[in-house]
Amino acid sequence: MQLGRRLFYDADLSADGSMSCATCHAQRHAFADGNRTHPGVTDQPGVRNVPSLANVGAFSTLTWIDQHVTRLDRQFFIPVIGHHPVEMGMPDRATLVGRIAGNVCYRHLFARAFPRAQGRIDAVSIATAVALFERTLVSRDSAWDQARQGQARLEPEAARGQALFFGREHCAACHAGALLTDMRFHTIDPTHPARIRTPSLRNVAVTAPYLHDGTAPTLRAAIAAHGQALPDDDEAALESFLRALTDAHFLHDPALALPPESCPA
Repeated sequence: MQLGRRLFYDADLSADGSMSCATCHAQRHAFADGNRTHPGVTDQPGVRNVPSLANVGAFSTLTWIDQHVTRLDRQFFIPVIGHHPVEMGMPDRATLVGRIAGNVCYRHLFARAFPRAQGRIDAVSIATAVALFERTLVSRDSAWDQARQGQARLEPEAARGQALFFGREHCAACHAGALLTDMRFHTIDPTHPARIRTPSLRNVAVTAPYLHDGTAPTLRAAIAAHGQALPDDDEAALESFLRALTDAHFLHDPALALPPESCPA
């Protein structure tokens, strides 16, 4: 985890040293972004809203539109060396490996993390280390979690929103289970027929703007985008429930934050 965390926050994973994984996946936004889309190192506009990484280790599919991307160590290469669009802009795996292998601290950390491989630094071990850190991004201490465990009670309006969410409004038909996503691909706007993976709603209050293209600036706008007009008091109750999905510890856990600059090896 120590190695993967350092790599996750290291801008040397980008072509010009200006962008790390954490540039787009910020802890205060539940490892999402806070912008509609995020441009890459060449200022080419982003195409999709940056998704939260909370509980990503439990996801069965990892991107908005491609159901076949199912492994974190393979998904890693999409932003790092992908070009549609350019994100971190590394030209190839060899350049990435050369950049990391040239760092004395990383040579020590890889030797510690991968002793059976004699600390070999290659594209696969770099991706594996980052994926291991991403699997530690576990969020399960929201007010909703505490209420489910009998440790607390939801506020009355949030409780009413929960009843609407899991009952009459059928939100949980797609936002299902502990992850609040069925991991399936759906269309909610007939004018945009592309099938989009259901996002998890954990920590949703801190991940605005919403939808795969970031076109819903608020929770209420995101609710309205699903095509069903609700009374104001029902919208307010649903919003209150969605805010109860925020895990404050996850947003501020120092074990997940930017590591010290000094080498821990």
